[in-house]
Amino acid sequence: MAEISFHDINCELGRRTAPRLEQRLTTEEVSLALNYAGIERALAYHAMAKEYDPREGNDALVEIVRDNRIFEPCFVILPEATGEFPYGDALIRYLADGGAAAVRLFPKSHGYGLGQTWCSTMFGALAEKGVPVLIELAESSWDEIDGVLTHNPRLNLVVVRAGYRNARWMYPMLNAHKGLYLETSVMMTYMLFEDVTERFGAERLIFGTALPDCSPAAAIAPILYCDIDDADKDLIASGGAKRLLWKGVGS
Repeated sequence: MAEISFHDINCELGRRTAPRLEQRLTTEEVSLALNYAGIERALAYHAMAKEYDPREGNDALVEIVRDNRIFEPCFVILPEATGEFPYGDALIRYLADGGAAAVRLFPKSHGYGLGQTWCSTMFGALAEKGVPVLIELAESSWDEIDGVLTHNPRLNLVVVRAGYRNARWMYPMLNAHKGLYLETSVMMTYMLFEDVTERFGAERLIFGTALPDCSPAAAIAPILYCDIDDADKDLIASGGAKRLLWKGVGS
């Protein structure tokens, strides 16, 4: 087996409001866990951006990334209607100025819908500039995600934590939407990596750990030992993230 490099796209930093004991990891402890597992880079968002205020969380994330280069910023953003976030070119400048490589949305936690009424301008700007969007499945639904991609066919959208018993939802979506990707941290369904790779291509699967909720080893092992060739394993483990993540204005 060739050596496989890993690039995590699902990592959380910062103290949660009510963490379980195993989730109380400092930034240094998360970094050590990634290094120990052989993960070279990690796209991360800040817990404060989900649980308190997206802008303050994003600012805190920028400070962390400045001091620890294993992390790449994933900004949490909101639709522009309430004036809490800019829109159009101003939103793109905000992301570029902070070095964001992607954005993450928490529509249920933050109280808005993903349909055109709420997010058409935001998704239009992100799609035009090639900024990928991450949405945890628990924060949305397959029907809602289907609507987003139907109205925004150029958008790259990564569904996070979609795993066990989701294949009948995922397969029609993967067939219909070329911009749909699946993060792998909880994909424990038997032979799912092999089947998705054969049907849709390994590039539709993007490696994630779900740190600090889950052990990196649990995310790495299914990739290392699945029955696909090394080139496809490398594409899932790091190649897809390197291709998908935003490099900034002009990329």
